Amino acid sequence: MVQVNNTPITLRVKFFKVGNLQYISHLDLVRTMMKVIVRAKLPLWYTEGFNPKPKITFAAPLSIGTESMCEFMDIRLTEKISPAVAMERLNANMTAEMQAVDAYYPDEKMTALKWLAYEITVNTKGADEALATKCNEALSLEELPILKKTKSGEALVNIKPLIKSATAELRGEKIAVSCILSADSSAFLNPEYVVKVLREKCGILASEDLTSESYAIMRTNAYKENMSIFR
Repeated sequence: MVQVNNTPITLRVKFFKVGNLQYISHLDLVRTMMKVIVRAKLPLWYTEGFNPKPKITFAAPLSIGTESMCEFMDIRLTEKISPAVAMERLNANMTAEMQAVDAYYPDEKMTALKWLAYEITVNTKGADEALATKCNEALSLEELPILKKTKSGEALVNIKPLIKSATAELRGEKIAVSCILSADSSAFLNPEYVVKVLREKCGILASEDLTSESYAIMRTNAYKENMSIFR
């Protein structure tokens, strides 16, 4: 392999990951995408050393069990190619549950991503307007202390500052929560903690029959600090 350009060019790809692919880990995603981009025959920039590899990075790794319509991946290239051609080649090597929806040469780094929007749909017993109101009251509390995993273990953390907005409403026979949460690498908030708050304060998902209740999480959009769309 001969690599002429030692200065990589970054191509950013926005893609969705839904359906059964919500159950693969981030590590599995990295391995999968590594194979996809090699098979797509893009002009890849490789790391130096004894084991050269294509260089790809992801924004805000997705937790297992969460679907997403706005995942972002940066691919290092040795030369610019048409983003439309890159998308076509990538999609030809992916499944219907994971496809690129946009590709471009970004003006900003991944660190510009500060907020992520989610839709949480809860199928729980007793879902009605009163329960939706109770959920809104819980989410509007000035403090939301929750036992959260940290680098040093578990600690009681007030996650309220990490929530830009969160509202609940009754949709059919389910409680739907729309929220915008911190995506900052130093203060990332997993939407599972919003579910945990509602479970503890509102009694949702409390049935002993685990098959009778469920919830689904979909990442829907990404924003910069000023709430303009991240891309």
